[in-house]
Amino acid sequence: MGKTPLVCCLALASFMAVAGDVEEAIKAGQDAYQQGQLSEAANQFSYAATLIRQQQGDKMVKLFPAPLKGWQADDAESESAGAAMLGGGVTGSRLYHKGDDISLELKIIKDSPLVQAMAGLFTNPNMAAMAGYKIKKINGVSAMLKTDDEMSLTMMDGTVLVQMECSECQSSDLEDYAKALDIGAIKQL
Repeated sequence: MGKTPLVCCLALASFMAVAGDVEEAIKAGQDAYQQGQLSEAANQFSYAATLIRQQQGDKMVKLFPAPLKGWQADDAESESAGAAMLGGGVTGSRLYHKGDDISLELKIIKDSPLVQAMAGLFTNPNMAAMAGYKIKKINGVSAMLKTDDEMSLTMMDGTVLVQMECSECQSSDLEDYAKALDIGAIKQL
């Protein structure tokens, strides 16, 4: 048996185990609720939600763009526990680098109240402009570009917030990575 079928079988078995854990936690939560054990019910539902966010994070890391020509990248990482500090949701990040001096960090935050808090900047371009951002559209999504000492680009589409910071790069580098990102697929997680 080749490596690819074995890896696929292991990944499917892992997904089935997590899916079983989610269903088990939901059932335990329902049973506890029906018995009037409200704290236990809440704990079980919270556990199920955490497992689901972990699944979202595992899928999110696969949606980060591949390094563009001339760039290299570290492995993408996701976190749902850290997102809890932001009020919930899922976060992911990946560090890209070009040579020894140029680095770009791409962060994605999904389903967090932080995203809703940022909505004001996107719905009011005058506020963003007063804060020093240049407003533009990238792949039909509103983006705010800041070109001071450390360049940054922020995009928001529904429940997804994308933040990029770059050291020693060009604004075109930020825009190229923004164009390579499939925000629509991330929204579907």
